Amino acid sequence: MEAVFVEKFISKYPNWSVKSDSTVTFDFLLISKITGNDDELIAILTELNEAFKKANYTIEISNFKTYEIKVKEVQTPKKYRRMYTSGCFDIFHYGHLNILKKTKELCDYLIVGVSTDELIEKEKGRLPVIPFHERINVVKAIKYVDEVIPQVDKNKQKVVEEYQIDAISVGDDWKGRFPATSCPVEYFAYTENVSSTILKQTLKLDNKS
Repeated sequence: MEAVFVEKFISKYPNWSVKSDSTVTFDFLLISKITGNDDELIAILTELNEAFKKANYTIEISNFKTYEIKVKEVQTPKKYRRMYTSGCFDIFHYGHLNILKKTKELCDYLIVGVSTDELIEKEKGRLPVIPFHERINVVKAIKYVDEVIPQVDKNKQKVVEEYQIDAISVGDDWKGRFPATSCPVEYFAYTENVSSTILKQTLKLDNKS
C-alpha cells in the first residue's frame, strides 16, 4: 500500500519528497519552502487521515512554521451605518445601557450625545447630580459606543447633517413629541421601573421630592 500511496503523493505534490523507511514510517519533506504553502499542508494532512483512517497513527510536524487557520465570521449587515442617540445619562443605570445596546445592534457606528450641564439646567431648571465631564466619560467607557459628543441643544437635525446620521434612537415614551428629522427614528420600549427620576426620588436627590 505504501508504494502506491507514495507514488500518488509525489505526482500530486511536486514540492514535496517522501521517504519511506518501513511499512509504518513516512517522512514528508518540503523541497522548497518558497513554493510550499498552507493549503498544501492541509491537503496532505487530510489525505493522510483518509489513507490511514483504519489504523492507529501519529503525525509529527517538525522544522516547520506554525500554521494558524482563521475562519472569518460572516456577519449580517446592520440596518443602518451611523446612528445617533442622546440623553442626560445622569446616574447611569440599566435603562441607559439597554438603549445603547439595542441601538448598536442596528448600526455599524453609534454616536451618543451627552447633555451639557447648561442644557440640563435650562431644560429642567436644575443642575444634574453628576457633572458633565463625569457623565461623558462614563458613556465613553461603554463598549457599544463608538463616539461621544456634547449635546448643547435639542436640534437633532443639525446633528443628523453634521455627522451624516442615518437614523436616531430614543425611548418609546418620546413617541408623538420627538423633534422632526430627515432620518428615521427607532423607538425602543421604555425600561419599566428604572429611570434617573425614580433613582433620584429613592435616594432623595430630586429637588422636587
